Amino acid sequence: MPMANYTKKNRTSRNRSTMPAPLPISTITQPSPYSRELVDKLLPFAEVKRILARKRLFLSTGQKNYCYLILSGQVILHRDDDDLAMTTINAPSLIGVGNMATRSMNGYIKLLTTSDIGILSLERTFDIIRENDLWELLTMHMMVVTSKLYASNKMLTAPTSYDIIKSQLIELMSENEKYRNNITAENYIRDKTNLSRSGIMRILSELKEGGYIEINRGILMMVHQLPEKF
Repeated sequence: MPMANYTKKNRTSRNRSTMPAPLPISTITQPSPYSRELVDKLLPFAEVKRILARKRLFLSTGQKNYCYLILSGQVILHRDDDDLAMTTINAPSLIGVGNMATRSMNGYIKLLTTSDIGILSLERTFDIIRENDLWELLTMHMMVVTSKLYASNKMLTAPTSYDIIKSQLIELMSENEKYRNNITAENYIRDKTNLSRSGIMRILSELKEGGYIEINRGILMMVHQLPEKF
């Protein structure tokens, strides 16, 4: 299905615009403002390890559940059942405290960079929060996390493939430059969605041809104002 909006004529008129609309910033990639304080409170009780890039740390192994403090570097959170990438997470942050109610979570984090990680059992994390009366701080943090999960689910269940890809392009541009320059736009989108490679490449190609995005050797360099419809 061709995109009538993505013509050379429209590309020319877009380039003539002197005041382009600013690109939205994805809230999903923005850290929780409560992460640092929670990390600082839990860190004295954690076992800190330097873990190499590309290693995986599972939130649950056997009957034991874990909380991870991301002290340096960057990780990406994956669902375990379908290996879908959920979101990238930058230090300082923590992963696993959302499992306190169910005491279980099928997922893992993959390290994108060599990172310092604080490791706590979920049971020990629960005890520290209770003993130090950190419930209000944890609640505020979880409210932010919940809103991110809602936004992520809304994007992944958008009505069309283009809507999904559009949101992922905005999210990719909101990632830090080092990470963005080391992953192709197609891989980023395919890792985080159930869309096919051919479908993603077709839409990216037409967006590039229309002048709406700039891609160099698969790396997303710039996103201009994207059309509303495909």
